[in-house]
Amino acid sequence: MRWLGCQRIELALCSSTNDEAARLARAGARHGTVVIAERQEQGRGRDGRTWQSPAGGLYLSAVMRPRLPLVDVPPMTLAIGIGVCEAVRTTGARGVLKWPNDVLVDQSSAVAARPGEAGPFDRRKVAGVLVESQTQGSRLEAVIVGIGVNLAGELPAPIAHSAITLSEAAGVVIDREAFVAQLLASVESWVDRYVAVGLAAIIPAWQERMAQGLAARATIDGGASLVGRVQGLDTDGALLLRDDAGRVHRVRSGDVDVLPHP
Repeated sequence: MRWLGCQRIELALCSSTNDEAARLARAGARHGTVVIAERQEQGRGRDGRTWQSPAGGLYLSAVMRPRLPLVDVPPMTLAIGIGVCEAVRTTGARGVLKWPNDVLVDQSSAVAARPGEAGPFDRRKVAGVLVESQTQGSRLEAVIVGIGVNLAGELPAPIAHSAITLSEAAGVVIDREAFVAQLLASVESWVDRYVAVGLAAIIPAWQERMAQGLAARATIDGGASLVGRVQGLDTDGALLLRDDAGRVHRVRSGDVDVLPHP
């Protein structure tokens, strides 16, 4: 019997599904409780950034209580990303992963500006993951996992050029309930694998699904900027970025932005 989605709370509107799930976790909600909203008024991504949440999207947060030390919670984002990417691919869309927490749709063959040259928005964002921890001292109490998917509908102007709906990417109308079921099953499977085996099982699977040949700018803690081509992951889940001089840099935290051209 599956644990993710063992209890589901459906809302038409909320401020943030992560906030709702966090409140439920503090009140003792069981492992696998899920909150799903049709719209959010204050949806957010990493570092408090606004997550545009129009009608037609899927906004889902889960209460998880994995048996993990605090230090092992951040890499769990990679496992969750694999699960989201798998669910996206079941629709026929070409989902690929961008470190650390985004799922993009690869449309490079369709929108190349010239033969052999990638267009400016050949990989557009379809989903994102936000992982937040609740702790008691040094002990992990709960992990709140937020997943936002641009399922269908019209995207707001600020993100319309860099994002895409799953329906558009797949070229079909997405059955919302069927997709939710697939998403929960895929994420549960990869979280279980991570908890049981650790990063050794996650890194190869993540690299198999990562956006290939991605040129990116990493802004790391302190504001320093690195530009290069994504090479994959190190053994601890850090991003490997090769600069023009051939040096490989490790990025453990910060922002990674896709560059328009390789």
